[in-house]
Amino acid sequence: MMHNENDGNFSEEARRSFSGLRAKKEEIKKNTLLYKFTDSDVFFWATKRNPVTKFYDFQYHETGEKKGQPLIVASQYWGTMDDLRNILIYSKETNRSLLSCIRQRNAVLHNWNGLNSLLVVRLKETVWGWTGNIGPQTEKNYVGYKSRPGVSAPINLFGGADQVCIPRLERNHIEDVISAETVYVRDPIDDIINFLKSSGLI
Repeated sequence: MMHNENDGNFSEEARRSFSGLRAKKEEIKKNTLLYKFTDSDVFFWATKRNPVTKFYDFQYHETGEKKGQPLIVASQYWGTMDDLRNILIYSKETNRSLLSCIRQRNAVLHNWNGLNSLLVVRLKETVWGWTGNIGPQTEKNYVGYKSRPGVSAPINLFGGADQVCIPRLERNHIEDVISAETVYVRDPIDDIINFLKSSGLI
């Protein structure tokens, strides 16, 4: 097992991402599949100076080394495959774009993530993590691809999707099942569903 139970502690920033600040601490079993839509790298050098990883509560050297080796960590935020299937079905049945469904259900602000392509990974070992539902977010002053103060009404992103938060997740603890830039969020919804079904993922 990668973590002992105490290693599953997470930051205040991570806690605030859950609806009602409520999350359940539990073992996330080996071979569990997790997904996310992203347009940026989800793997980072872990250093205290890195703005992405500074809140991950790592207790490693400033250089990001662990036992003399450079430490590469993965994003701690993931979704469940059941939730992915539900979002795909909802998008198809309501004829809403998959992009808008994911942004709403996962409460992802535009300046956080463009949600361009699907990434699916498998845990190579059991880990401790936190599970719950994503909390809502409000995006202010967003117009098209720019933020313009005072010219647009706030956008309410209601959240509610399943979330798995795994603090201290390292790159070598997961393996890619579907690499980024294989499935794009703007691909036809039927093509995405058929591809994932043929791959035995939903």
